Amino acid sequence: MDKIFNMRVWFSAGVLVLAAGMPYCSAALGWATTQDDNNIYIRGDVAMGLIVAWIGWSILTVVVLIWAFRKVVRRSALAA
Repeated sequence: MDKIFNMRVWFSAGVLVLAAGMPYCSAALGWATTQDDNNIYIRGDVAMGLIVAWIGWSILTVVVLIWAFRKVVRRSALAA
């Protein structure tokens, strides 16, 4: 159970998920979009890659926030 709550495991998972989605992000900026007068369209696989990259960034953001919170709590406990 300790492995599930390990910060390194979640950080690694976030980086791997982000790395899986990043090639699709660059594709979305280039050749994978089309446009008409009112809308911009993205291919389905590229849209899924963007969602995967967004999930990776979300995991990393939560991990960094938890790490920062723990660091502040430890410093305040040492100061008291």
